[in-house]
Amino acid sequence: MFKAFFRGKKTARKKEDQLPLVMPMQHAEPSDAGEQESTVDLTMASGSGVEVSGKKELDILRTILSEQSNPEDLDKAAEVLKRWSKLNGVTIDKKEGSFPQNWLCEYLQEIDQFVENHIPTLPVEGRQGSQLKQLQDFLKSTQSMICHEVLRLTPVLEDTGLLDHLIDSYSHHLFPKLDLLLNRDLSVKETFCLLQWGKDVFFSSDSKLRVYDPLLLTGWFERAKQKLLPELQNDISRTLQNILHYDEPHGHNEDSMDEETFIRLYIDVTQCLNCAILDAKKVGLTLMHAVQILCSEELHGFAQKYVDTENKRLKKVKFTEKNSVYLFRIINTCMQLRCFATQIIPDKIKRDDVSSTISMLQKLEDKASSIVQKIMTCLAQANLKSYFKKKNVQINILMEAIHGQCASLPPTLEIKMIIVKIAYNCVSKVYLECLMKTKFRKLEKLWGNAEEKIKEDVQRFHETFSKLNGSVAQQNQLLQRMSEVLLCSDVDALKITCCVLFRDFPHESEQYVPGLLRWKGVLSDQQVREVLDVIWDLYPNHRSHSVTSSFGFSLFCGK
Repeated sequence: MFKAFFRGKKTARKKEDQLPLVMPMQHAEPSDAGEQESTVDLTMASGSGVEVSGKKELDILRTILSEQSNPEDLDKAAEVLKRWSKLNGVTIDKKEGSFPQNWLCEYLQEIDQFVENHIPTLPVEGRQGSQLKQLQDFLKSTQSMICHEVLRLTPVLEDTGLLDHLIDSYSHHLFPKLDLLLNRDLSVKETFCLLQWGKDVFFSSDSKLRVYDPLLLTGWFERAKQKLLPELQNDISRTLQNILHYDEPHGHNEDSMDEETFIRLYIDVTQCLNCAILDAKKVGLTLMHAVQILCSEELHGFAQKYVDTENKRLKKVKFTEKNSVYLFRIINTCMQLRCFATQIIPDKIKRDDVSSTISMLQKLEDKASSIVQKIMTCLAQANLKSYFKKKNVQINILMEAIHGQCASLPPTLEIKMIIVKIAYNCVSKVYLECLMKTKFRKLEKLWGNAEEKIKEDVQRFHETFSKLNGSVAQQNQLLQRMSEVLLCSDVDALKITCCVLFRDFPHESEQYVPGLLRWKGVLSDQQVREVLDVIWDLYPNHRSHSVTSSFGFSLFCGK
């Protein structure tokens, strides 16, 4: 854009052949005061004429830049500069409308000197983290000053071709100062402040500061990025380490835990990483993607330390239903961090650290879930064994114990649904196992109508778990479906019921159905085999396992 300004000039003809360039007399429009003003008569009949007028216009330019002129003077000066630029000089590309080369250089130097004198002075350097306010004030005053001067000088310099150089001069004087700021010992927040300011100033549609040299702009942003990323990584690493250190004495109360403590660890981690990603996104997607990768790496390192810490603790502590809330917290934390690990980086970017993070957390979560299953199973066994052996034992005691376990969980979190699901599954299986280990005739003597009692128990379980979590109760129908086998004596109906059970609950059906068919003693061995044959024809892979389970149960029942 400035080529026309900086090209060498040569005259269209030899000096002796030049015709005098005469500015004809013109009359300006009446002023507000109603007076008539005669325009400047610029007579350029010789080289000395150009020299005299050039000095005059240089003085005018200095006056304009110095803000010592009132608006009327600026209007007059603008007209003079415009006319003189149109009347004098011919560029090497034969286009009229530019100042003579020697005077153009003088004007550009004058503008450069003006810009250099008016750029605000850098604030005094302070220690890291203490410079944000001074930095913001400097950037704000610099932007305000440049906008003010550009707006003020645009009407005067725009048509003369000098405005672009004014703006370009601002950028060339500004970037060295921005580099000096980058070289300081800045905090992450202070570096983000610089980057955000740069984006707002140089990429805003209404900004008065444009950069005509693209490498000047991209180079500074790249240097700022390289300055930011190592500092940001160190900052995140320290924060995550502090989160882990704080959690060790505060997050391992096995007896009770409020909701804030229960969720604090993963909330603190995700907030730390999300803040860095969101701050980078404000600057641009390229920086955001670089920060996402950095955060994924830091999350991997954190997960490794967290998993190691919890694994050591799981080996030391003996868990029962009284301190299971700590296990619930591990399950919830692992689940939330696994989910977050998949969200940090877009799906199209496959990284080993993401897979490794998810794998580590999943193993710890599975280990904690396995301990919870054992606790729930022991809890159910302790209550149900006596229920199937003694009179007047209330099953409500078990339900109250299960309710007490789940009551310690925050009601709005997904973890409650998971624990309720584990508890319902454990109770269902223990009930079936205790039922199958007790002879039907014995339960008839103990309960009177055993079938009716089983129906009532199944309904009570369903109602209790529905209150804890309705969706889990709807999903987990193992006990209800298995009880259908006990309550049906029609062979054809049993064939359909059992085939559907093997489809919906393949593993559990393989474990329980053969024994349940024989439990009441209503079906003959031939009828049982007839039902099983239909199942094995439809699901041949389950035949060998079912034969073993069926045989073992027959021996136990004395069949």
